[in-house]
Amino acid sequence: MSASSENIKDSVLSLLLQNTDQDLFTRLNIGVIYLDEHNRVLCSNKVVSDLTGFTAEEILGQSYTEPCFDTLNDPASLSEFILSWKPLDESKKSSRFKLSDKQGNLSHLICDVFPFPNRCKNKDGKICAIRADVTSDIIEDDHSFDECKIENMYLREKMLSNLGKKALSCTNINVLMDYALKKSAETLDVKYSRIMELLPDGKFLLRYGYGFSEWCVGSALVDKELGSPAGYAAFCGKPLVVDDMRTEERFRIPHFLHEHNIVSSVNVIIGDGNDMYGVLCLHTDKQRKFTEQDVNFLQSVANILAETIKLRDSFKSLELYGNLINKSNDFIMVLNAVTKKFIYVNDKVFQDLGYTEDEVLKQDVFDPGCFITGHDMQKLIGQVAEKGSLVVESELLGKDGSLIPVEISLAFVENEGTIYIVLIGRDINERRILEHAIRERAKQLEYSNDLKDMFTDVTSHDLISSISLIEGFTGYLEEMETDEEKKNLLGHVVSTTARLKKTIDSAAVFARLNSASDMSLEELDLRLIYYNALERMLSKISDRALNVELESPGQCNALVNPIIEEVLYNLLSNAIKYSPQGSTIMVNIEPLDIESEDGKWKVSISDEGP
Repeated sequence: MSASSENIKDSVLSLLLQNTDQDLFTRLNIGVIYLDEHNRVLCSNKVVSDLTGFTAEEILGQSYTEPCFDTLNDPASLSEFILSWKPLDESKKSSRFKLSDKQGNLSHLICDVFPFPNRCKNKDGKICAIRADVTSDIIEDDHSFDECKIENMYLREKMLSNLGKKALSCTNINVLMDYALKKSAETLDVKYSRIMELLPDGKFLLRYGYGFSEWCVGSALVDKELGSPAGYAAFCGKPLVVDDMRTEERFRIPHFLHEHNIVSSVNVIIGDGNDMYGVLCLHTDKQRKFTEQDVNFLQSVANILAETIKLRDSFKSLELYGNLINKSNDFIMVLNAVTKKFIYVNDKVFQDLGYTEDEVLKQDVFDPGCFITGHDMQKLIGQVAEKGSLVVESELLGKDGSLIPVEISLAFVENEGTIYIVLIGRDINERRILEHAIRERAKQLEYSNDLKDMFTDVTSHDLISSISLIEGFTGYLEEMETDEEKKNLLGHVVSTTARLKKTIDSAAVFARLNSASDMSLEELDLRLIYYNALERMLSKISDRALNVELESPGQCNALVNPIIEEVLYNLLSNAIKYSPQGSTIMVNIEPLDIESEDGKWKVSISDEGP
């Protein structure tokens, strides 16, 4: 990756600085500092404090003017260290420094500096990535170091620097892994390198390989713990160096290593025991003794890969949540509770309202021209602050002047000391159409009920008038009749018409009922209701020589409406109609629950017909 501003501004690091919380940098093993155009420190991660010995308060907000030391020889103070940073020259070599903290402790550091434009203010700043110079102590302690060894260490530092830059800018993890394997093998001058990924079942898969046959990359599996060098390294939780595989007895040697005549190897863990991705392994087909410096270098490579994987997982989660939010059918908006400015809106706001992102983010929710209309937002947010959350109906104003009715839920959310207001709006246009249709339908039903009641009143009035006329003439004939048989028949007509009038009155009442609670009930003996219904059927029973028997307790009081007699009459009529000549009809009245005295009864009628 080039260190030019054209490339770095679009890298993952750039996105992190502009769009995410700086605390994410605490996950890196590299110190990161951002300076503005005046060399004033704007932000730094915890690793910087660990490397320099200075607290965050001593680093942040400082501004310096005069660099005044030789970075190659003399230790520098913090101010001198910061001011000596310059963007990488054409050689792309990292700068080495000696830094003396306030206690006088000496640190050897390596620094890469990139120009980083602040696009919001059109000013140029710097990104400084620093790490410990692990080779400095070796050079100072080992006076036998020759130029070849120094060149090897320079190549390793250069490789780590390039890998770190590529990790920050690379969008394809497979490309990064292949690059790390190839460059690690070339730097340590070995023929083979591989990454064994730890699977959920505890086995290791040869996920990436350099120098290995294609048949085993992506398919070779080894057991955990003693099943392979990688498993043993993971089991021990520390790097594993194997001088000669041919005499190794601590673990089994996988078949694919025998196939490639592997003799010596070094294995380091990618990640840690709680969050291990896998094991990074380098191999030779000739015996070789890997040094402590070789192990440290390879572990540095593994650490960079581990942190990159963690960051990518974080970005994947953020990307997933972002996709889910943008696929939502709701309008999702987030306000800064202090500035009352929008800091986030999902894609539906742009799609349905027609605004650009800049047009939305510049709006003040208290501004009368804000696209959220229909409420005094200052008063509304005050109510949210008092209640914690609120749901109101409002309207969203589109760029073309159209209005979308919405139901908005508002709630305060606190994150790391910053208060946000989350607004979720749901389009209720269809709901309002349905509500209008329901209201119209209710009006139609109310009108229909009025017509029904009017028809019921007219019909029942006409029927009762006709029955009253029949009742009057029948009573007149009954008084004139001297024949006892005919007089008895006329008496039946009078009593029947009286019951018919009562039935019509009850039917008229039922026609007006809106619910069962409107029904008038009275306590009656079910046996009396049965006898009244039976009396109306005596002539038919006699004609067919039928026998009707009742089985019931002594008293069967129940809360009923008198129209229930018509139900019994109907059931008896059917039983008489289909019963064979001379058969028996059984009527049973019994408590619904023998052990209960709740006044509920079961009435059943059975006959011997088909």
